[in-house]
Order: sequence, then structure tokens, then C-alpha cells
Amino acid sequence: MKEFQKQNIVAIGWPGIGDLTNLSQEDIRQKLGNPPYNYSSLELGNTYAIIDIFVNQMSIGDYVLVPHGHSIYFAKIESEYLFNKDEDNEDDGYPHQRKVTWLSERIPRSTLPDSLRNALKIHRSAANLTKYFNEIFSMANGEEIPQKSNLTNELLKVEYPLRPDLIVTIEVPKNITRTESIRLSEFVKTLYFENDK
Repeated sequence: MKEFQKQNIVAIGWPGIGDLTNLSQEDIRQKLGNPPYNYSSLELGNTYAIIDIFVNQMSIGDYVLVPHGHSIYFAKIESEYLFNKDEDNEDDGYPHQRKVTWLSERIPRSTLPDSLRNALKIHRSAANLTKYFNEIFSMANGEEIPQKSNLTNELLKVEYPLRPDLIVTIEVPKNITRTESIRLSEFVKTLYFENDK
């Protein structure tokens, strides 16, 4: 963990299978079925899914939660998948990497919401925790964890004068949280169909 923080990376193991850039799940599966691992079908199913998450499914801007002992660390992905040949050996053993920005100091596992803490009980090198995005986003940014609301998702129409002759109307839940509004604004940033003139 100290090395990861010093180098601003997260990484997984499986040295000896080479650079996985642009490889499909099937390509990764074939590599793991051959030396040095020679995984059986059961081992293949679990392992290639883990590696595929790290290599192909993570994206720049994604948040990662990194357990270490009784602590949790949060980071934000800053690069595509990288293969570090210098770490591709049995001694170092973590050649498959991504650059990150570390977002938080050590957080005790005991402070995590029960549902998220239970999700971490499965011992895998990588897992998709998208369903816990709000909790992870809040904790990574030092915010209060959003509580589940008993309110119905009653919608409120909000108008915004985008241009002198055009008012945009969107509907948002009346109980929208700060975290949700940030996510919405990030989505709106992607809505353009031609270059600015």
C-alpha cells in the first residue's frame, strides 16, 4: 500500500502473462489457460473476470475503493491500463497498473455502511461496486454519506434560460442530494453535438 501511494498507482498481480492492452476477455482467458498459470475452467472464470474489470472496464474518472487490512483508501483513476515491465516478476508481482490520485486518508472499515462493508467480504482483486457509487463518492470526497430517503421520487420542473430565446426545462426529484446534483452536472457536460464556434 505504501508503494501504491508513493507511486500514485493501483495495481493487480498475475505477472508473466505480458501486456494486456487492447486484449479481449477471450484473449485474457487464453493467456491464463497457458503457462505459467495453466488455470482450469473454474479458476479461469473467476480470474479473467477480475483482470477484465481492471484492464477493460475501469475508466479514467472512476472512483476506486482500496481495502488494506482494517482500513479503506479511496482514489480516482487518472490513466488507461498500463503495463509496467519492471514489476513483471515474481518478486514485485504487480505489473498491471493504473495511475490514480489518492483522495482520502486511511478510513476504518468499521465506518463504512453495512451494505458496502458486506460487499467487501468477497476476496477478489477487483470488483464492480457501481451500485454503491453514492456512498463511495461521498466518502472519497469527505462528505456525509447520503441516507436512504423514505420520500417518493416526486419530480420538480426546473427551468434554465440557456439562450435569450430558449429556456430548457428538466425534471429532478424534489429530494435530490448534493451528490446527485454533481453527478447530473457531470452528465450535462457531455451533452453537445457540435464544436463551439
